[in-house]
Amino acid sequence: MTKFVRLTFYALAILLAITCSGAKPLTTAHTPRLAAHTLQSDDWSLARTVEGGFDTVVHVFAWREIEPTRGEFHWEVTDQMVAGAEYYGLDLVVRLDQQPDWAARSGAGFNAPPDDLNDYRRFVEQVASRYQGRIKAYIIWNEPNLAVDWGGLPPDPVAYVELLKAGYEAVKGADPDALALPAGLAPTNHQSDAALDDRLYLRRLYEAGAAPYFDVLAAHPYGFAFPPDAPATQNNGLVMGRLADLREIMVEFGDAAKPVWITEFGWTVNPPPEQPDIEVDLAQQAAYLVDALAHIEREWPWVELVTVWNISRLEADHPFAGYSLFEANGDPRPAFTQLQTVLNRTGQPVSRLKNEDTITILSEDVVIHLGDSNLATPWRPLFAGRYPSLVWTGGFYLNDPGRQDWVLRLEMTQQSDLGAHMSVNGVRLQPDLPQQDFTRRWITSARVAPANILRPGHNEITVNTVSLIPDAHHYDYVWNDFEFRHVRLARE
Repeated sequence: MTKFVRLTFYALAILLAITCSGAKPLTTAHTPRLAAHTLQSDDWSLARTVEGGFDTVVHVFAWREIEPTRGEFHWEVTDQMVAGAEYYGLDLVVRLDQQPDWAARSGAGFNAPPDDLNDYRRFVEQVASRYQGRIKAYIIWNEPNLAVDWGGLPPDPVAYVELLKAGYEAVKGADPDALALPAGLAPTNHQSDAALDDRLYLRRLYEAGAAPYFDVLAAHPYGFAFPPDAPATQNNGLVMGRLADLREIMVEFGDAAKPVWITEFGWTVNPPPEQPDIEVDLAQQAAYLVDALAHIEREWPWVELVTVWNISRLEADHPFAGYSLFEANGDPRPAFTQLQTVLNRTGQPVSRLKNEDTITILSEDVVIHLGDSNLATPWRPLFAGRYPSLVWTGGFYLNDPGRQDWVLRLEMTQQSDLGAHMSVNGVRLQPDLPQQDFTRRWITSARVAPANILRPGHNEITVNTVSLIPDAHHYDYVWNDFEFRHVRLARE
């Protein structure tokens, strides 16, 4: 999202035409794929994406959340996101950025380039190897032509090409069939240490030798407060049509064979206070999005995918909330229902999950630590960094639970207090988790999960421990902390 915008309002003619005459499906020969950019890693976002008729989801896999400590990876959230996309039959496009504190110089701002490109290369390799064949494409960083997305440093196209090269080579080395995209650039006319004109930045990328290191150009052609067909001369070129300028640069540098993916675009009904002139109303947001798809189909055959920013439930004061297709309470805005009508798609998931008899909920290399004690290695940090951290909730997907009961297993270590237990879809499994000694052996514990508490689609598992009052602690022992891993559900 760019902060360098100047916008106005537009008439409601498009929406009136749709609502008065009846919305009709888009029928031109060139129909780009439609994606939704989600901001929250949850089943609700994926379900709404399918319901809206989108066939692709774009999501951020934040480096700082996956590898908060060098060499220590936390995969539970991304594993669930990949499994959810597969259940709903959605292609998944992942953006890889947001450096952890250890990867950049002290005091570096948000999205600072890593001090050592090899750290980023290894991170990308880890992600692409883990999800080989399951992720459609990777976006290498985000809007590096803005200082706010380059760690507060002046935009540096040459340095970004080195980052892009490292990311591209890591993706192709781990998953050759996956596509690699450069970061979408923020539309801006600035040429300063704070921001660099996206057209100039793209030109410098080509001059620095970027062409061999991306398969598809990513772009962020935000419409600001102007309609999709606004002339490129309006608002000093800060309109959706600015994308044609980027395409001309691609052609100029002999890259016309590559398509363009719009990986973010949209209009906001609730801009942040510093951007009051970008506001549109709900009817305009709906009309502009519908008309934008028609404009792209009609005018830009080189655009293969269009991503609407965003599907989320955010509080009104969140800077991205105004772009969402939903209110904070989950109610759809007119833009969502209009897109549903115009796309004329069923919104029914076509699951890509294999009909396996064993479902992995938490992999063997992901360890969750619950309790209320800060413990040294080899203990993992408490889950989610909370103190105390007494509950873990995870999701998993089933095509058809059937009528036969399942068995839920997990490996656990160190649990020594009464009361720790597992629940599935709110039903507590019996008996509670066992007590055992302090030898830090990993043992397997199993519980029956009756078929009648499972459901097709998304299911939830919760693991709870208990918190002892201080007087119950003994200085030699930890009574209520334990770790678990390798949670799986098997049909038996």
